[in-house]
Amino acid sequence: MTPRIIKLPFKRNSVFLFGPRQVGKSTLVRYLLAREEHIEIDLLKGDVFLKYKSNPSRLRTECEYKVQENKQFYVFIDEIQKCPELLDEVHYLIEKFGRQIQFIMTGSSARKLKRASVNMLAGRAWQFFLFPFTHIEVGKQFDLENALTKGALPPVIDEPAEDAFRTLKAYVQTYLKEEILDEAIVRNIGAFSRFLDIAADQSGKIVNYSTIARDTGVSSKTIKGYYQILEDTLIATKMDPYLKSKRRRLTMHPKYYLFDLGVINAATGTVSVSSVKGTAVYGALFEHFVILETYRLIHYAEKPYRMYHWRSSHGAEVDMIIETADTLWAVEIKSSTNVRSGDLSGLKSFMKDYPMAKSLCVSTCDQPYAAGDVPVIPWKSLFRKDLLDIA
Repeated sequence: MTPRIIKLPFKRNSVFLFGPRQVGKSTLVRYLLAREEHIEIDLLKGDVFLKYKSNPSRLRTECEYKVQENKQFYVFIDEIQKCPELLDEVHYLIEKFGRQIQFIMTGSSARKLKRASVNMLAGRAWQFFLFPFTHIEVGKQFDLENALTKGALPPVIDEPAEDAFRTLKAYVQTYLKEEILDEAIVRNIGAFSRFLDIAADQSGKIVNYSTIARDTGVSSKTIKGYYQILEDTLIATKMDPYLKSKRRRLTMHPKYYLFDLGVINAATGTVSVSSVKGTAVYGALFEHFVILETYRLIHYAEKPYRMYHWRSSHGAEVDMIIETADTLWAVEIKSSTNVRSGDLSGLKSFMKDYPMAKSLCVSTCDQPYAAGDVPVIPWKSLFRKDLLDIA
């Protein structure tokens, strides 16, 4: 198994592990529990699902029996959102036996749990998130061009491009189009299906709810609800605009980033041009890649950082604003190796309003240099200890 950098403290406390389908949640947990005494409950299996759905208290009786013969053991419940009634039993068992029974509960959607207002254990289980592979996990085999084209889902990471896109197209059709439609419980299936296509195309771009509403034939309020569905099912991450300054009227529209570049390429049909360096598509994918990588590594490092985008009322933009405990970073992302000072007008505009911030440009260059007053660094350097300290 490819080592994952997430630190899952399952021996110290019960945990939730959330993430989209196929990112490797079950594989990781089974690897961690391979030499531990445990019970596995796979709710994707029909007979297992029916067993606990019809009688959730069965979990309690099984654990109470097993605890008599073991000092400590683990219970792995895969896809917990399919049977949220089990959480009341988990709550009871944690209260009764403490850390003698440790629960690891995975899920590909928090939506059903939120919608049902179920027992989320009030801090008795810590929450973690698993994402597609990062460049650190892939290691020496990491190839940027492959990452921009195929993405980083475990099932496709080692597949030839042709097979990878067959897998990704099937993923888009069976998961994005069918399972999320089922999760959504929307009346207008046609509108939601059209919205999914638009959301893939608009990934990483500033979203105007009203414009998308006109294109799909529903209200802007409905479009906001659709995006919330993508967030709840962990398919999209929302990046709000940075709005701390009152000196300038800023746009209020967020950006949404779909979780994997291969999925985006499969959904939008941009496979043939995504790997052509110098194109607008390549530049957008590289920007998307750096932002996703930053988001994933911040989560894995458990840093309390916040990520934003910035756009002034005059159209000046900065790709990524990162707010740490003591520093405000303004980061421009360029896929070119040769970045000139004139290419960084958005950063310069931002720095006029926020002179205390630190500006930075990450690119595909192999050695750092300066473009005017702005450091230009290789993208991997963004994550090192003297900068974000998340790698």
